[in-house]
Amino acid sequence: MNIRGMVRFTLVDFPGKMACVAFVGDCNFRCGYCHNPCLVFDPESQPLISEDEFFEFLKKRQGKLDGVVVSGGEPILRKALLSFIRKIKEMGFLVKLDTNGSIPEKVFEIHNEAGLDALGVDYKAPLDKYNEISQCHHVPELGKKTLKVIKFALEKDIFIDVRTTVHKALLSETDLIKMREELSSAGLKTWTLQQFNPGEIIDDSLLEKDTYNDLELIKIAHSLGDTNVRGLSGIIISK
Repeated sequence: MNIRGMVRFTLVDFPGKMACVAFVGDCNFRCGYCHNPCLVFDPESQPLISEDEFFEFLKKRQGKLDGVVVSGGEPILRKALLSFIRKIKEMGFLVKLDTNGSIPEKVFEIHNEAGLDALGVDYKAPLDKYNEISQCHHVPELGKKTLKVIKFALEKDIFIDVRTTVHKALLSETDLIKMREELSSAGLKTWTLQQFNPGEIIDDSLLEKDTYNDLELIKIAHSLGDTNVRGLSGIIISK
């Protein structure tokens, strides 16, 4: 599974649950604001956590943790993901899959075969800017693929956390209005805007450009309706 990182306990990554997080290496996107560039470009630079080691950890956490978040990178690229999630479920844990939504058919298969309890989906940009923001130019209609995953979750009653990382140089208020309209058309009610994290990122030029402060982002969220703001701590700071 190429597990290259783990958070042993979290209260923010799986809403309402006590969970751990497994970070999987490799990604097909190159989003400028990504704060896990090592998992995108050089996952081998991070210590490999074997599946045996990971499941031994889970065995010790049975009855103590509610669930497991499988994140990345982009987990959906791993061929072993279905069997990995099935084994987690067999141990009695809930599973939340974080995905960019670029391969919806694999998400559908995993839910149909193993049963996903929650999804975390990054909705990157309005449809007409999706490939530009994700820096994934070889896959057509990326935004529409992501909307398919969102619609699927809503139809199957899977808890879904749809979030967008916001930087003023990448997404204008007009862009955010378009995105709210697209998500509402897909049937999504609650959306979360995530504050840009000015740490180690893919595009360092973003660190030198003006972006939204918390108050500006909260004001935009209120104007959009049914939109939250998640601060740098991972906590929702406005509903």
